[in-house]
This record gives sequence, structure tokens and C-alpha cells, in this order.
Amino acid sequence: MQRPAYRQVVTIHDQLNAARHSRGCVTIVDDDDAIREALVSLLHLEGYATETHSSATSYLEKLEQAAPEFPGPHCLLLDVKMPGLTGLELQRRLIELSESTPIIFMSGGSGATEAVQAFKNGASDFLVKPFDEQTLLDAVGEALQKVRRREESQSLKDNAAIRIARLSARELEIAKMVSSGALNRDISEQLGIAVRTVKLHRMHMMRKLQVSNVIELARMMDGLT
Repeated sequence: MQRPAYRQVVTIHDQLNAARHSRGCVTIVDDDDAIREALVSLLHLEGYATETHSSATSYLEKLEQAAPEFPGPHCLLLDVKMPGLTGLELQRRLIELSESTPIIFMSGGSGATEAVQAFKNGASDFLVKPFDEQTLLDAVGEALQKVRRREESQSLKDNAAIRIARLSARELEIAKMVSSGALNRDISEQLGIAVRTVKLHRMHMMRKLQVSNVIELARMMDGLT
């Protein structure tokens, strides 16, 4: 599914909203108006941005619109049993759409079967109503932290890919061999070039990749596989 573009900050209200999104945005999908309102109040007190939907269908329609959003981690608070499309059905639909937003399920009467299915399909947590505020906040914090870790990891991979793309074919070949533990002498023999030529390629390669030792090089190369 196409990811929405980032929304631009224009007004003072936008600035406040963007600050909340940078901490984290929690989308609440629950058919109970009172529960949605209570969760919004709690999350706003903790500095989070919120978005609410009374049905799974409404949330899917919003995703299809791909409206611009402020940057920041995002998670989903999802009721298990709702009229129409259920929470578990929405989870399966999101998987089909390759949506990786962490899901925290909320259940008032589900059994072990629903919980097992939710976790099997990658749920971040499964809370049984009534749950205390701290339990919810801990679950939200962990879900948003998962997003941050994933984005940081992807950013490192993207940066590494950009640096590796700057290498010549020979430099890339030597980078792979060095990261696998090959010595300059071994590389020289395998490639049929002088050791001093290997050293020169290696120096240029390390400089382009902005790594200072073999350990950093190996980590960079392994991170792309």
C-alpha cells in the first residue's frame, strides 16, 4: 500500500499536533464511543496524538485515502469484537495490504483462541478489559518503540546501500572478500593483482564506506543481506 506523504507544518495548531505525532500517534478503533473518548483523554495527557474510528471499515477507508500525515511512530489500539469487520479480520486485511503498524488488541470477552490467533499474526499485545491505565501506556510505549527501532534499522540499511553503491566493481568485490575475513595476500592471489593494488582498492573502499575497521565493514555488509 502507498505510504502517505508527510504533512507540512503551517499553523501553530500544526506545530502542537506535529509535536504530539513525533512522540507517537495512536489510532483507536472501537465501536464504543465512551471507550474511545476515555482513551483519547488518557493518551492526550501523555502527549500522544490520536485518531479514532468507530469501525474497522472506517479505518481501512482512511488508509486508502493516504492523506498526508505528520512524521512519527504509529500504533493501533484495536477492539476484537465489533459489528461488521472484526478486529482479527482487520488484522488479516492489514497483513494482506503489507501494513506493518503494531496492533494492540483490546478485548472484553475474547478467549484464548482469539489471543493466540492475534499473536500468531504478529500482534504487539493483547489487553483484556478492564485494564488499568499503566498497562495500556506500557503497551503503547513498547509498540511505538518497536516502530522506532525498525525505522532506525531501515535508515542504517538505506545509508549503507547508498555508500556501497559508490564503490567500483573491484572495490565491491574486495569489500565482500575483506568482510569475509580474507587477507590482502589471499585477495591478491584470488584476483591475480598485486598486494599493493589490493591495499589501494581497500583504502578507497573503506573511505567511501566511511568505516575504520573490518568489524564495521562486516556489520555494514551483513546488514544488507
